[in-house]
Amino acid sequence: TSGLHNLQIEQAFKAIPIKKTPLPEQKRIAFVLSALDKKIALNRQINQNLEALARQLYDYWFVQFDFPNEEGKPYKSSGGKMVYNPILKREIPEGWEVKNLFDVVDVLYGFPFNADLFTENETKVPVVRIRDILDGKTSTFTEECVQEKYRLNEQDVLIGMDGNFHMSIWNDSVAYLNQRCVRLRTIKESNISSLQLFYSIQPFIKYREKTIIGSTVGHLSDKDMKALFVIEPKTNIFFTPRKTLDSISMQIVANKQQIASLTKQRDELLPLLMNGQVNFDLSAY
Repeated sequence: TSGLHNLQIEQAFKAIPIKKTPLPEQKRIAFVLSALDKKIALNRQINQNLEALARQLYDYWFVQFDFPNEEGKPYKSSGGKMVYNPILKREIPEGWEVKNLFDVVDVLYGFPFNADLFTENETKVPVVRIRDILDGKTSTFTEECVQEKYRLNEQDVLIGMDGNFHMSIWNDSVAYLNQRCVRLRTIKESNISSLQLFYSIQPFIKYREKTIIGSTVGHLSDKDMKALFVIEPKTNIFFTPRKTLDSISMQIVANKQQIASLTKQRDELLPLLMNGQVNFDLSAY
């Protein structure tokens, strides 16, 4: 009986009329989608290279302390004076300061949105949840009223505070942060950039993620955040780390925005191309 049943299902599927797309039409659709996919892949590769460059600069400047000195030479390797810092329990360049995170960064915890009011229908209030931090895009919206202070800015550092403590540098200025997430925003008066901040605290956040015990889901607390310290560097004519790193992070953010836009275009174009509602003159390419 099962064999007969499967045969009936197969015959039923065969009876469904399926529109066959002519080969030239298939090639046209593939060309358009392939061009978008290639641009998306290129932007992702560029961002990987930019992130690798930023990480290399961070290690060189803030771990090895071989940033350019006032003569343009590597500071520590050229005999730059180092002084012991009791907070970090290591030597840092003379003139550099170690400050508590809350003293040099604008820290804000997310808004307690009502999850019962969440919707997939697009509204003016897209909500960033923990699961959205790594992807850099939102799929949840709400009509709930929320203060503007919870709106994110480009280059904000985001951290999820439950489960996996996801970290990312955010890429738009339209979304609002949900509870159990924290936003770190650099301030104009500081020499600390978003990328320096990200790389500085990432080891501690990941260490806490691995070592928190006592519950099935780890929780990052306000106490954990207040235990974080960041080095504020001293600049010179050859060394303006925030300006350099901010220029890199701005390009990364711009590429992320373009990836999101191209991905949306691709997904919206596919059914239109399949239905012949959009036409491209391939002779122009």
